[in-house]
Amino acid sequence: MIQQLRDGVNCLAEGLTLARRPSLRPYMLVPLVVNILLFTISGYLVISYAYEWIAGWSTTVDLWPWLDWMEASLSQLLGALKWLIFALIILGLLFIMGSTFTMFVHLIIGPFIGILGEKAERELHNPTYPEHSLGQIALRTLARETRKLIYWLVRALGLGILTLVLYFIPGVNAAVPVIWFLFGAWILAMQYLDVPADNNGRSFQELLTIMRQHRPAVMAFGAVVMALTSLPIINLFIIPVAVCGGVVFWVRRIQPGL
Repeated sequence: MIQQLRDGVNCLAEGLTLARRPSLRPYMLVPLVVNILLFTISGYLVISYAYEWIAGWSTTVDLWPWLDWMEASLSQLLGALKWLIFALIILGLLFIMGSTFTMFVHLIIGPFIGILGEKAERELHNPTYPEHSLGQIALRTLARETRKLIYWLVRALGLGILTLVLYFIPGVNAAVPVIWFLFGAWILAMQYLDVPADNNGRSFQELLTIMRQHRPAVMAFGAVVMALTSLPIINLFIIPVAVCGGVVFWVRRIQPGL
């Protein structure tokens, strides 16, 4: 178990090394630029709305006359608490965007990610499948990304209903963030392992079966990607690295057993 978890993390680390190779840089340009633009715009909108909402909170305290001496200190304390809550909200939203936003980005730039995955795999070994054109990958990935989006939506809806139920159960509701994190880790691992799986002609259902067979390593890989996707600045550059990490995972761990 420990070795499998370590392997999942190591695959992403090797993916970072692979992504830095000069031969792959031209194929990283479109995924990188599109991800930076979309994440920056959406992040700006989220922060702006959150700022306007929390800026309207009043921190003015009006106590009884004999407690007037406490009003200034309490107002300062509430003001600091307000912006601490703002920071926590932003971090939480970035965390949620980690799994949700990535799904939509892949839907837009799926063909370019597919080509990056092909080139990355050819850096590691000589795959048996022929090299595909951008048009061929575009036609193939549209249906594939739609299938993954439906998979995510159905389970996110079910998890959302479960969250509402657990929210009203004291003690148990503390498990909700953990459940969402594990779900996000699974989804992101699926997203990036699907790139080499699709290139190698494996169906989406086959991919899910393979992921279950390597669950500890898959979850470790997805958890690290999830954590990095939630970090400002780093999340702008994570997609090409995660694609390369998914390819490394496929070539090193999955393909030898197929």
